[in-house]
Amino acid sequence: MNRLEQEICEIVAALVRTANTQLPNSVLRAISAAKQQEDTHLARFVLGVLEENAEIAARTGLPICQDTGIDVFFIEMGRNLPIEQSIHSLLNMAVAKATKEGRLRASVCDPLTRLNTRDNTPAIVHVTPVAQEGYLSISVLPKGCGSENMSAVCMLPPSAGIEGVIHQVCQQVQKAGPNPCPPGIIGIGIGGDLEQAAILAKKALLRPVGQLNARPDVAELEGRLLQAINQLGIGPQGLGGRTTTLHVAVEVFPCHIASLPVAINIQCHAARTQRAVWQNGVWTSSFPQCQAEAAQTATPGPDVKGVCPRAEGHSGMATQGLAFSRVSLPLSPDVIQGMRSGDLLLLSGPLYTGRDQTHKRLVELLNRGEALPIDLKGQLIYYVGPSPAPPGLAIGSAGPTTSYRMDAYTPRLLELGLAATMGKGRRSLQVREAMKAHKAVYLATIGGAGAYISRCIRSCEVIAFPELGTEALYRMEVQDLPAIVINDITGADFYDNVCK
Repeated sequence: MNRLEQEICEIVAALVRTANTQLPNSVLRAISAAKQQEDTHLARFVLGVLEENAEIAARTGLPICQDTGIDVFFIEMGRNLPIEQSIHSLLNMAVAKATKEGRLRASVCDPLTRLNTRDNTPAIVHVTPVAQEGYLSISVLPKGCGSENMSAVCMLPPSAGIEGVIHQVCQQVQKAGPNPCPPGIIGIGIGGDLEQAAILAKKALLRPVGQLNARPDVAELEGRLLQAINQLGIGPQGLGGRTTTLHVAVEVFPCHIASLPVAINIQCHAARTQRAVWQNGVWTSSFPQCQAEAAQTATPGPDVKGVCPRAEGHSGMATQGLAFSRVSLPLSPDVIQGMRSGDLLLLSGPLYTGRDQTHKRLVELLNRGEALPIDLKGQLIYYVGPSPAPPGLAIGSAGPTTSYRMDAYTPRLLELGLAATMGKGRRSLQVREAMKAHKAVYLATIGGAGAYISRCIRSCEVIAFPELGTEALYRMEVQDLPAIVINDITGADFYDNVCK
């Protein structure tokens, strides 16, 4: 490996680590401005949590969100670069290095066997040749799948026109509702063909929040889309409000006369992007060098271990007008009976975790007539896949994952007496009916706030399926973990008032 190749590995590893712990200033400014414009205490509280989460992540080196994503690279390569190895292999080495050194969650797996690659490789790489001599630009976008799964490509007829594009985008955002952790950023690609539109939409997410397209007519469309989306009223976390998205970025490309491809790539608020450029033997990057070094060496301070007393306005956060009830886990039948959709809770006590693969294993055990590793009666399952724990902490970032992916398994577990589940986003009608039948509740906590929520977790141990890594079944002891009742035992759904 020659000198430039070594530098690429080091700088890209720093880009990936920094992207996962440092929100761009343009995003932070947009969140702050949105908080000032919100009318409700709940919307302002959620945006305040996101601000505090970003501060914790930047200060401690914990990931902003436990879903540190699949790394997407956009590369511009000039002529005569002194690189002997393929850029793909160098980037994959850097991603593996960043995953290990940054304690990032391993989230990449084979699509059929679901076996985890354990180091977040391979990355997704888009390379564009450029004319400059000795030039290399590397942009990275770690993309979480709570938002990615809500994205879509639509092949519209040319007759749909601009109004059809706006309608299609708003329809997709409305369908996504709370699932992608709004407010976020919407990248839109218009033109090309199916795959070109999708690449354009992803590339649009690299643009700083607030920066408009250089083409006046495209910039006008971005403004119309931003207004239309925010008029949907979905709001922060889908709980209602003025801010459903912080920014809309549109990229266009010529298309066939018979086609109007539109790709909609939804991003959460954690618009984690970083860029570095090598030209004439000199590196420049989108982060200060001291910041990169801090991302490599930071360890959590002792205050991160503290209790998470949100109801008292920790760290100066304004929570006036919000009434939180402290609730002990496991939940008693009397407590569940009294819960109502929209209630705000601070949870303390033991709970269990489970994501897609743990749920699959539990149902497979039941199908074989075998005993489960835990008694589910009266318990709460938190849908989370935490990032690795740094020294001195019980856990890494540990925010919720999107709940609908567990819908296929939930009714079976509710039959066994499972009292509550907690994640983010909507549940299916089948699950809602099963909760009503079995007197169970569904709670949501704040998506994209993994560093913030980690401070509410006092202990964490693997109970079963350790080979699943982040998807294993854990037992956690939590203190004052904030949540909201979405579905209560009457069948009421808090999102029904917002994400219709």
